[in-house]
Amino acid sequence: MQSNDFQEEQSSNFDFKEIFFKYLSYFHWLVLGAIIGLTISFFYLRYATEYYQSSSVIKVLDNNNAGFKLPSDGFSFFAKSRINLENEIEVLKSSLLVGTVVDELDLQNTYYVSGMFKETDIGASAPFYIKWLGDASVTDELITTIKIHLKGNHFTINSLDDKFSFNKIYSYKGHNFSLHLKNNSQIRKDSDYIIKKSKKINVINNIRAQLSVTTVGEQSELLKIIVTSTNPQKSRDIANKLADVFNNDGINDRRMVYTKTIDFVNERFAFLFKELDSIETNKANYKKGQSLSDFTFDSQSLLMSKSGTKEELNQAKTQALLSEILIETLSKTSLNDLLPVNIGLQQVDVNALTSQYNQIVLQLQKISQTLGDNDPYIVQLKNSQKDLKTSLKSSLSTYRKMMQTRINEIEKISQNQTQQYAALPFQEKAIRSIDRQQEIKETLYIILLQKREEAAVNLAIINPSIKIIDYALAELIPISPKGNIIYLAGLVIGLTIPFLIIYIYLLLDTKIHTKSDIEKVLKNIPVIAEIPHITDDNKMVKYLDRSVLSESFRMLRTNLGFLVKENDDGLVLFSTSTIKGEGKTFVSMNLAITLSTLGKKVILVGADLRNPQLHKMLNIVRHKKGVTNFLHDTAASYKDMIESGSQYNLKFDIIFSGTIPPNPAELLSNGRFEMLLNELKSQYDYVIVDTAPTLLVTDTTLIANLADLVVYVIRANYTDKNLLNFINDLKKFNKVTNLGIVLNYVGEQKGYGYKYGYKYGYKYGYKYGYNYGYGYGYKADAVKTKRKKSILSKLKYWLKTFKK
Repeated sequence: MQSNDFQEEQSSNFDFKEIFFKYLSYFHWLVLGAIIGLTISFFYLRYATEYYQSSSVIKVLDNNNAGFKLPSDGFSFFAKSRINLENEIEVLKSSLLVGTVVDELDLQNTYYVSGMFKETDIGASAPFYIKWLGDASVTDELITTIKIHLKGNHFTINSLDDKFSFNKIYSYKGHNFSLHLKNNSQIRKDSDYIIKKSKKINVINNIRAQLSVTTVGEQSELLKIIVTSTNPQKSRDIANKLADVFNNDGINDRRMVYTKTIDFVNERFAFLFKELDSIETNKANYKKGQSLSDFTFDSQSLLMSKSGTKEELNQAKTQALLSEILIETLSKTSLNDLLPVNIGLQQVDVNALTSQYNQIVLQLQKISQTLGDNDPYIVQLKNSQKDLKTSLKSSLSTYRKMMQTRINEIEKISQNQTQQYAALPFQEKAIRSIDRQQEIKETLYIILLQKREEAAVNLAIINPSIKIIDYALAELIPISPKGNIIYLAGLVIGLTIPFLIIYIYLLLDTKIHTKSDIEKVLKNIPVIAEIPHITDDNKMVKYLDRSVLSESFRMLRTNLGFLVKENDDGLVLFSTSTIKGEGKTFVSMNLAITLSTLGKKVILVGADLRNPQLHKMLNIVRHKKGVTNFLHDTAASYKDMIESGSQYNLKFDIIFSGTIPPNPAELLSNGRFEMLLNELKSQYDYVIVDTAPTLLVTDTTLIANLADLVVYVIRANYTDKNLLNFINDLKKFNKVTNLGIVLNYVGEQKGYGYKYGYKYGYKYGYKYGYNYGYGYGYKADAVKTKRKKSILSKLKYWLKTFKK
């Protein structure tokens, strides 16, 4: 319960100033951690691989209505684009286009400048380039690294002594290569370079992983191409080249369609030439054999009546013939070939199906190089292609039958008209038949000629696939790693790690450090003095000394007067502690010295019979006579035990503890110790008794009732806080009544001793602080001067500690 109360008391009395000074004492470690963190960040930024990013913005153009076609109505100009941006993004990121970029920019070979700790990608700024000779399928799979050392007009490979010349073929690991200097390149002599040859598929996958294609906005039709690379020029070149390759790919697709149309028309021209020549030859032979001439004037009236019928008949037969030609072409064309479009058929459904069929063929040609034949998407496209082909055949057959029916109807009408002109010679009929065939062929010839010219013009003025909105630029500021973030992280981590270590150290620290630590638990027991930590070997107060140690014991002497009043008999002061090593003997000796400076008669008695320490303070050998001899021998006189302090340059007498007995508790309780104190009180003003620690043995509690005041010594940075509960128990059970605490060794750890140092450091220039100013009457200017010196001394101490 006491431990819990102590913890609750600590948590409720939070002192920010105390916590601040605790951490301030470790300020040099925080500074060191920050410097180390910033140093690590500096070297990380210096030798880490930097990544740069470049981006270009393009707009994909809609070329579905390109050419001489007019819009169907006045509002078609405002129609929404039919471009699927998601498909275009996938095309841009496809392995086919990226592979073309890799080939054109020679990205399989990466050029580095070799440094002491880092290899820097120099990209296209390398003064030379390498060519791998041989089968492309073999070189694309090659993975190797070559170290090039330039020496004037020669170079060496992998630190070998053999010199090689540029523009010549050499063999390396079974593969032939040649190294070529770039025009106007500046060669740094005795420079080391590294060429890393990678597999093409690996380079493609790497670029695709660092490639991002997104829309500029949700409603935007603009695409942003973002490329990340270890070289700013390389990322710029990849982004621009990818846009160029994508543009050329779309142009080539449309060029293929127009070229296929022109080739188809040229093939049909050759066939029509033969048919027209055959018709004209037959007509000439027939007229020559029948001795026929022109029947225009005789049949003018008939022709006028039949002109409308003939025109319909010719048009129907033309459409029937075109459908037969297209059916024949469709039967001979493989699945990978394009069909001719717009050859003159008036059937809109057939033309639409033909365009859809060609689009599927083009789409299959694009993605078949990237995806396998068994890919579900390709299988779906092929099934759609077959369905379109079947539908196209069915539509053409139906259209041909419809035209044939139309022809039959028109011919019936023509026969009726022919019967009306039965008087005309049959020869004229034959000639007309030949003329009709010739007219059909000529009409078909003119239609195909127009289509060829249209396709040729579109091929010559083919529109681009994209419009470049913004070209990619080489951004010289890397996107990763970011210097500000790395430095900030290094600073935060550098401060956090030592702070956490200090925090854990302080969290686990249960030692008493300051006066407030005592007052939080021992509320009814006063702290009558704080003795500073002294680094000098001599731990004794000197007479007429103005040191901070002497002043602290004068403060103790003064405070004792408030706890006990002088009387006719001398005062008995016990000096004890909880455990060994807290400095009770040190306090006893220096208190005796301080009291003796007042002209009082003082005697110091060594009552720690188990572990006497007074002789060590005086640097002498332990005496054989002392308190033990008096307690044991009833015939012994206390006067024989007293030694004059003058032989030790002291102004008080001393009784040493004497021989270490086997039964100190029994000796102290046999009554002779009380007799000794009574005799000493009658002759001395102050009897100071150095007793044993209270926690380890019962010696002190047996005789504590004989003391007018118990000076209880606690050592800062040594005594555990839980031991304060033991002192409370001594007070609670009246084992020790009149009690005053002396906090010894204050200031050993900076930050904990700020309160003590503030009290004592002003006058005497020690490094423990300033001064409360207990009535000394010093001037304000002197106070400021001493404070400045104290601050400077602290800074010098931190600097010395940091240098160590």
